[in-house]
Amino acid sequence: MGKPVPHITSAELNVLKVLWKSSAATVRDVKDALASESAEPLAYTTVMTLMNQLAAKGALEVDRSRQPFIYKPAVRREQVLAQRLKQFVHSVFDGQAGELVLRLVDEAEISSEDLKKIEQRIEQRERDESTSPRKPGSKGGRP
Repeated sequence: MGKPVPHITSAELNVLKVLWKSSAATVRDVKDALASESAEPLAYTTVMTLMNQLAAKGALEVDRSRQPFIYKPAVRREQVLAQRLKQFVHSVFDGQAGELVLRLVDEAEISSEDLKKIEQRIEQRERDESTSPRKPGSKGGRP
């Protein structure tokens, strides 16, 4: 298992999203990409501060061998999104992931194709749980 994902703020997540799309960028590149997506563009120094914070947390790698510096993501999108989702479920749904799923099914616009994917994932999870020994302290079943 890799290193734990550091806490990523919403503003930092926006920076990471740009870098996950481009795989490497300068502060100016990220600033320009963020400006094209926002009604209120961030100042260059703000973007630089966010990127330096991410680098200090170990979420970005910095190539300082050239000017301007090149930044690359050091954490995978899936890792960060999983962490953010767990935080969201814990803070908004009191840790009840099933409640989130039920709410999404009721209120979100989910295509029939996506509903089929969800059903397949649930069926796979049930098969996996029925064939693997239960870990101590794990919760069984669905909500």
